[in-house]
Amino acid sequence: MMKLTQIKIIHFGKLNDVTFNLNKDLTIFLGANEAGKSTTVAFVKQVLFGFHLRTNKSPFFENYQPLDHVSPMGGSLTFEDKNDVFVLSRLYAKGDPKKGVLTVSLNDEVVPESVFFDRIQNIDGSFYTDSFIFNQDMMREVTGLSQAELMEQIYFLGASQSHKLLDLRDEFSNNAQKLFKKSGRKPVINQLINQIQEQKEVLAQTDSEFKDYREFEEKLTAEKENLKQVQTELVKLNEQEQKISLLMQKLTNFKQYQELKRKLKPLSFSKENYERAQAIRSKLADLTNDVDNLNIQLQEIEASSELADKDKIQALVDHKAEVLHWESESKDLQRQIETTKKDLQSYDQFQPEAVKLSKLSSEARGQIKSDYQALRGQKQEANNLPGIVSLILLVAGIFSAVAISNLFVRFLGVMIALGGLGLFVWTRQKNAKDGQQEQEFIEKYGLDPNTVDLNSLWNEVVQIESKKQLLIQLDQEQKSLNEKVQAFVQNLSPLTQKKIQTFSDIVSQLNSLQKLLDQSNLAKQHLNDLIIQVQDKKNQLAKNKIELSKLFAANKVANFAEFTDLKKEAEEQEQLKMKIEALKNDLQADLAQLEKIAQDPAALKENKAQLEEQIAYKQDQINNLHAENAKLENQMNVLANSDKYFAEKQKLADLESSLNENVKEYLANLLTSNWIARGLDLASNERFPKMLEDAKKYFKLLTGGRYVDIELDKKLKVKRADGKKFEVEYLSRGTSEQLYFALKLAFVEQVADKIALPILIDDAFVNFDAQRTNYIVELLKELAKKTQVLIFTARQDLVTNLAMKPIRIEKE
Repeated sequence: MMKLTQIKIIHFGKLNDVTFNLNKDLTIFLGANEAGKSTTVAFVKQVLFGFHLRTNKSPFFENYQPLDHVSPMGGSLTFEDKNDVFVLSRLYAKGDPKKGVLTVSLNDEVVPESVFFDRIQNIDGSFYTDSFIFNQDMMREVTGLSQAELMEQIYFLGASQSHKLLDLRDEFSNNAQKLFKKSGRKPVINQLINQIQEQKEVLAQTDSEFKDYREFEEKLTAEKENLKQVQTELVKLNEQEQKISLLMQKLTNFKQYQELKRKLKPLSFSKENYERAQAIRSKLADLTNDVDNLNIQLQEIEASSELADKDKIQALVDHKAEVLHWESESKDLQRQIETTKKDLQSYDQFQPEAVKLSKLSSEARGQIKSDYQALRGQKQEANNLPGIVSLILLVAGIFSAVAISNLFVRFLGVMIALGGLGLFVWTRQKNAKDGQQEQEFIEKYGLDPNTVDLNSLWNEVVQIESKKQLLIQLDQEQKSLNEKVQAFVQNLSPLTQKKIQTFSDIVSQLNSLQKLLDQSNLAKQHLNDLIIQVQDKKNQLAKNKIELSKLFAANKVANFAEFTDLKKEAEEQEQLKMKIEALKNDLQADLAQLEKIAQDPAALKENKAQLEEQIAYKQDQINNLHAENAKLENQMNVLANSDKYFAEKQKLADLESSLNENVKEYLANLLTSNWIARGLDLASNERFPKMLEDAKKYFKLLTGGRYVDIELDKKLKVKRADGKKFEVEYLSRGTSEQLYFALKLAFVEQVADKIALPILIDDAFVNFDAQRTNYIVELLKELAKKTQVLIFTARQDLVTNLAMKPIRIEKE
């Protein structure tokens, strides 16, 4: 049983940050009107099934946006189901889906929504509202029904979504009546029937044309029947002709079948003996090959037991370690040579000036160095100091000549200014001359002294010369090592008689020589073992030859070639049997007939010729009939294409087509209405009788014992305490509501084994007087024993009568 134990509201309508802890049987919420009772009911519904679902046209899906425009909207419900605890949290914020984001946890672990909704049979919000929520809207809905409608609602309560199905049934029934009524004139089908009858009368007025048309039509029908009969006869003749053609084809196969049977003869051949002989023959070949190989090995071992130049070979093999050292040394020298060459190549890329200088003679490099030192000395002398001094003297002389009144001082100032001016001119001429010498240096040597540090460049030239000397030294060491290796190879080559180019070749040949030494040492040890093996193979060879001779004798052949010929002949006989069997299977149905035909094949050809003549005659008949039919159809088309006849005929066809479409729609609506009614009957007949037992108790409680029984025979009746029975349609409005209320509670109890959710009663008893309120109290106590009930009320007297502490909802 699913029990709601806690309601936690974050923001919803007028309610903010509230938590309600509930009893597992009966909980009562007490609050004034507009305090938030209906809001709480709507919260339970919307957390279960989603927010903002007004388009579902279901109560309690109104927009309960928080009044303070806070976010998020929503909260959580906690359900206990035996040992399991479900927490359903649904939150909504702008940008989320309209239904909000639902999170379901089971025993503190988040699970898919389906885990919870599978427990409650995946019902939707409408079903929950119709079945588990009792409020004034529900009571007003019952009050607005006619007596007959209320009786239907009561009877069909056993079917889920019954009121929707009833509305749907009535809609289809009304649609059907709009299309056709037995005594109606306005419905579409009734009008079409009258119009078709009138059109047939109009069409009958064109009697002459119609009669001619009918005569041609009857004659065409007869001709078509005749054509059909001739075509059938032609098909039968073609089948006979095809069968004869097939027999003529099979006759060739039959002759082959007879010929093959004559070739078949008995033959004695044992496949097992042949395979055995083949295996022995193969074994003999293997043994012979083994003996030959062993003899070759014996010869090789005998030859290798006396190895020539054994001492020289041993001396060369002893130098293997030294050869490996030479190989390592050669690789090291090669690495150094490659590194030095790469260094020289990097100078070509990054120090082209230094490389250029290194290629000059020592005298040329000395001249460049001397010219560069002279140029640097002149440049140091021609610094900016004279220019600065000249400017200072010029400014001081002018200032003295202008600013001081003493004539001597003024004269002295003029002289100083003239001297400064002369010094300035001399400095400018000196700098121009130095620049000319620098340009000549650049043009002569291709080196710019302003961008190239020649002193540093001389160091790079020294490094390049050093690398070149190192490369020459390494080449010399490599050459010396190669001479040693070549001398060793000259001693090794006569013994190996193979071309030796690399250290790997030397090591390989030394390993080969070592192997020769090892083989020579082991040869004598292997020689006796090989002699024994050869003798054993020869014994096996003799034994298998005797066994093969016995097999040849048993199968009456002289040798294996004759045995193979016998096998080939046996295989040919087997293939012959398979061909005979295949032909027999193909001809089996006609075998007896073919044996007779084979005695007189000419009769079959004559029969075929007769059939071909009959087929040609029938084909001519068909062509003539086609021509006659075409003539009749043309005459009918002339009549049918008459404007008046065609127009009236087309009008009748249109009316009949429209009638056909409307009849289909009428039948579809009528059948659907009947199908829904039948479905409601079946659903109610299954569940309704079970509901009556519980409904009797609730009805008795609600009426204060005035009504004691509910009976279902052909009609639903209730029994008063005095024994008098009443049909539902004769009950008062209040009693009908009480009966509907009792049946709805019984329905909830009936589905509790599958859908165990709390019943929510929201001020459904607001209009009950004190006496009926006492009846309600007894009902609620009885109901709470079986299912969880949540009551939302503003009536203090109901709380007092229940004698329990309520959860108060205060109005803000």
